[in-house]
Amino acid sequence: MTPSRAILLTGASSGTGMSSGTGQAAALRLHRAGWPVYATGRNLEALAGLAAEGIQVLHLDVTDEQSMIDAVDKITAEHGAVGTLINNAAYSLNGTIGETPIEEVRRQFETNVFGLSRLTQLVLPGMRAQGSGRVVIMSSIFGQFATPGRGYYQATKHALEAIGDSLRHEVSGFGIKVVLIEPSPVLGGFVPMSVADLGMSGQEKTGLYDDFWQYFVDWHGAYRETDRPTGRGRMAVRAETVAKVIEKAVSSDNPQIRYRIGVPSRLLPRMRWTIGDRLFEKFVRAFFPIP
Repeated sequence: MTPSRAILLTGASSGTGMSSGTGQAAALRLHRAGWPVYATGRNLEALAGLAAEGIQVLHLDVTDEQSMIDAVDKITAEHGAVGTLINNAAYSLNGTIGETPIEEVRRQFETNVFGLSRLTQLVLPGMRAQGSGRVVIMSSIFGQFATPGRGYYQATKHALEAIGDSLRHEVSGFGIKVVLIEPSPVLGGFVPMSVADLGMSGQEKTGLYDDFWQYFVDWHGAYRETDRPTGRGRMAVRAETVAKVIEKAVSSDNPQIRYRIGVPSRLLPRMRWTIGDRLFEKFVRAFFPIP
């Protein structure tokens, strides 16, 4: 049995608030490199540009199990199995730990963790049967530490780090490789123009953190300018850069366990280990928005 080369990529829709554009960039790059790519998302209209490039597009909502089953079944029927799963679909929930409605927290985990976990479960039998496969998990620099205002989103990325590390050991004997990708902030990936853009289900109306949320919006302005970034924006990465690393994670015979993209993602884990938790905490308070 010839192993499948088919790639199932989630979160390829652009302009939906579900990704930073890395899914679309990765789909294009892999397709142009000759891989059979199935780019998926909740909104097929948002995938029209990829379809025009000749990429197979499918409806897939990681909170809808039947849509996941249908996508995996289609690829299996056409290629024997899913060869590579790129778990990219995600969104960022903004809110403080104490004020975010718990139903919003559940929705965040349903998309970023539980949906990813279920889809991974669905592709593993085919990978085991063919004796090979690859699971690529899009984590984040914020899978390494957390900051105020996005703690639940960052908690999902911490969860993915554990899932990836556990899964790697569990499936290595079947010829399946598991890769975590930890990008630094992506230019254009999180650019609220106002507090209203944060989509916090009215929690900003409590008044407890008004000054913080305004500063939060202003602070992220450094990542709005994608052509000529200044200040902190110069340390951010572009979606195309992340896509290039995804291609490396897919095509390498011996991929790295983690790909840390950009200076912040490579530097901060070493910095924390070197200076210790208390000094790192002071760094977080000095650099990031703090209530």
